[in-house]
Amino acid sequence: MLQLKMLGTAAGGGVPQWNCACAICDLARKHPQRVAPRLQLQGIVSGDGENWFLLNASPDLRSQIESNPELQPSRTQSRRSTPVRGIVLTGADLDQVIGLLLLREFQPLTVYATPLVRDTLEADSFFRMLHRLPNQLTWIEISAGETFALCDSGINCTPIPLAGSLPFYAREFDSHLPGQASIGLLMEFEGCRVAYTPSVPEITDDLRAVYSSCDTILVDGAFWSDTELSETHSGTPLARAIGHVPLSGDDGTIALLAGLDCPRKVFVHINNTNPILDPHSMEHRATIEAGWEIGYDGWQLAQQP
Repeated sequence: MLQLKMLGTAAGGGVPQWNCACAICDLARKHPQRVAPRLQLQGIVSGDGENWFLLNASPDLRSQIESNPELQPSRTQSRRSTPVRGIVLTGADLDQVIGLLLLREFQPLTVYATPLVRDTLEADSFFRMLHRLPNQLTWIEISAGETFALCDSGINCTPIPLAGSLPFYAREFDSHLPGQASIGLLMEFEGCRVAYTPSVPEITDDLRAVYSSCDTILVDGAFWSDTELSETHSGTPLARAIGHVPLSGDDGTIALLAGLDCPRKVFVHINNTNPILDPHSMEHRATIEAGWEIGYDGWQLAQQP
């Protein structure tokens, strides 16, 4: 049984965001029964329910571990233990990697990443905290299109090349090679196929073909419209300019993936400004009517092949 769980489903900053008083954040603070607060994006996956792999490492990782018993240490093993067997990085954005620093307590870690993402992190002095002991951190380099196994979990992953670039803090390392700075993951386990693409700068024919081969897809749902962020916060960029295809419009994700032959389609990585988070909104209703699920903290997939 492939087990996938979302511990957080929000984009960077969470919902509500600490410095934002937009309509959605205001509702999340004042009426959480209507708009539920969300932690920053964090997924976990397992083949047996006992050994888990993190999909990136969010800034909210410590509280996410403490809120989910399957990730907590057990005294039956030793006083220092963890069921986390590895971390797969799909990029080097701070929202994807800061959680690694929270795992620095002399715990051996295995991290799967592209060479460019590894070089980016190793060049940052903060991440040297992961090298205080011999063999504290083991890197396993992965490449777009080349399938690798998550240890002995039975789960095979194939990195999906995406057109994204490295974040602003690391632009001097950016080679602009598709599949080096940003990837998605195609996960396969005993006939079950799941695509995990929390950041999608462009929906290509190749990506659509991957989606159509899957039982479940988890897709970037950051923004409803291209101008959403700039309308909420003056002077901020368009959605596409920061690497996110908006959901609405003739050239948006919902339209571009209409008719896709995939049983379950789920939006994750949802920005705090996105009106689909309000179940009373027309945007929420339109998303559901188009056949999409709106992911939430605690969303789970446990699927028999």
